[in-house]
Amino acid sequence: MRVLPIHQHAALGCILVFGLICPLAAQSQLESFAGRYQTKSSNCRFLPKNGQKRGCHFIQIDGRTPAIISIRFVGSGDQPGSSQRIKFVVSELSTSPVLKCSRGNCQLKKANWQGRINSVSVSSYDADGIAESLPKAWAVSQGNCSVRERRILCRADIPAGGKVSADAQL
Repeated sequence: MRVLPIHQHAALGCILVFGLICPLAAQSQLESFAGRYQTKSSNCRFLPKNGQKRGCHFIQIDGRTPAIISIRFVGSGDQPGSSQRIKFVVSELSTSPVLKCSRGNCQLKKANWQGRINSVSVSSYDADGIAESLPKAWAVSQGNCSVRERRILCRADIPAGGKVSADAQL
């Protein structure tokens, strides 16, 4: 059996300690933006590409990375118990994120915020929560989401034609 000199033992020990500490530091960095903020809204509506305006019950904002979030508006579908969802994937334009998260639970951090929409998707689910079809998704040529005075508003132009929008009181 080979015995390492004392300076190699010390170096190996430092590497092991550093390896244990770094994931903890990375975890706290991740927790500052990763998670979900969800709220009900009595004044919520969205307009999918087909042009039929729908009411929605709640809004979910998911922190993905420090600069990317998704905003989902969830409302009733065509059949009792079914649901329809519209989701905007948004790049944050400000240097500080809209969400402040801890252990996956998030709160809105800013009263005024704006982001650029990258893509939008619409999906429908039956009363058992099973997807009725594949989601329809589009890259967005122009669009933004904003939070102002406890109201969230998202509007996007679809490259193939049409507009998608959603707004809700937070």
